Amino acid sequence: MDKFSDEEKQKLADMQGQFKAAQKEEPANLREHLPAINEVHYKGFLSDIAVFLITFFIVADFCYDLHLSFSYYIFRPTKTVAIMDFMLLVDLSLFPVMTKWIMAETSTFAVVNFGVVFLIAKVVEILTQYFGAKETVKDSQIMRIVMNKSFVIRSVFDLVINIILIIMSLYIPRVAMILYLIIPVISFIFPNRIRLTNKD
Repeated sequence: MDKFSDEEKQKLADMQGQFKAAQKEEPANLREHLPAINEVHYKGFLSDIAVFLITFFIVADFCYDLHLSFSYYIFRPTKTVAIMDFMLLVDLSLFPVMTKWIMAETSTFAVVNFGVVFLIAKVVEILTQYFGAKETVKDSQIMRIVMNKSFVIRSVFDLVINIILIIMSLYIPRVAMILYLIIPVISFIFPNRIRLTNKD
């Protein structure tokens, strides 16, 4: 201490005093910071759970439709069907990111992009069903008529709904977002809608 000047000794004493005061205040500061940190993490956790559940229902609805297709009329998938199926899986893998995006930012750009990914998934699903059914019904005129009628109705309905939702996203993105998230959940929980595989 003798090596320090009186001014340096005073600065050192002031620093030691500030350090002791900070040590005394540390428990109180920690008490204030921890709830805030936990609250932020908890909200993020709940948001991630919501994204996971919504994404699950979207993907599950597509998978259920394909399950019905492969159960009823796609008995021997061709290479084309396999490629379409893999393309659908690639598109479906984007839904967790897209869902998180529209939940975090309900902008026109975000919802339109979600709609485009959803539309691509629907188109690829329709193509998978088409090429799968084409191989199965080629030897049966009656089956071909029944499947074509059901297929066209379902495909047109799905595409029109998706295009309407994308247009809606340009003007009222929040409503379009809610519909995009609710429709697959309802479709999965209540599967008694008109599906491609319904018996006429």
